[in-house]
Parts: sequence; C-alpha cells; structure tokens
Amino acid sequence: MHVTEPLMVYVQAFTQWGFLMAFLYRLASTINKENKSTFYLSALMLCSYVSSGYINLLESLYLNSALYDFFTILALLTLQYFKVLQRSTAFYFIIFALTTNAVLTLILHYDLYVLYNYEPWWYWSVYSIGVNMFDVLMILSLVFNKNTIFKRGVTLNFKKLKNIE
Repeated sequence: MHVTEPLMVYVQAFTQWGFLMAFLYRLASTINKENKSTFYLSALMLCSYVSSGYINLLESLYLNSALYDFFTILALLTLQYFKVLQRSTAFYFIIFALTTNAVLTLILHYDLYVLYNYEPWWYWSVYSIGVNMFDVLMILSLVFNKNTIFKRGVTLNFKKLKNIE
C-alpha cells in the first residue's frame, strides 16, 4: 500500500499538526525549567515541517523533502555545536529518523525520476509506511523525550523475567 498524492496532503497536515502539538506541549512543560533543549528541538522540527509544506526549494517533490531533511539535520547539529541544544534521546532519535527519511526519499526519487519506474512495487509501500512511521515516532519522541515508545515495554518485560528467577 503506497500513499497516493491526494492522501499525501492529509498525511502532511496530520504530521504538521503532530509537530505543533509536540511544540505546544514542550512550551507548556518547559516554561519554568532551565533546560529548554527539547522545546528548541520541537520548535525547529515544527518550522522545518511547516515550511517544507509551503516553500519548494526544488522542482522535484522528493528531492525537496530530502533537502529539507538534510537542512534540518544540519541545523540540529549546528545548534548542538553552539550549545543551544543538548544531546538527549530525542535529539539522537530525530537525527536518526531524519537521516532514514532522507535516504528512503532519495531512493524513491531515483526509482521514479532516474529509472522512470512508474509501476508500484514493494519499495513504495516500504517508503510510505517507513517515512510516516518515523514522523509519528519523532513526534512521540519529542513529547516523551524517549527514543522509542517500545523501549519501555521491552525494559519492563526484562524486569519481569528477572523477578521470575
């Protein structure tokens, strides 16, 4: 199952809404705290995803998306270098997820615009599910400041196994 172009508009709106909610949650939760790193991280992600929906730097949709991912990674690393952002689990996961999204997008661009393959195949489904899954996981990592939601469940299962012995 790949995401068609009309459905992509709704998926993009949902993703932008998710980053807006993560930003607002981080704004409210870090208002009286000294460490505002996750707030700045969520603000940068919100700006990146909203601007990528309205400002096209390149003609190709997929190259444009990959370019925004690389610019966002560059901005994250620059802000971290100047100590605006602190390294956290959310920071590392977002770098990983943006890199994965960019690579998946570049492979799809190569398939469509270099190889001229317009027949749906399994990679289109991998791309559609993978990119959207990583977007949702990035939103959740900003809210919970964890790398994945599943990590806690796995840790709890290991604790239960230790108690059985």
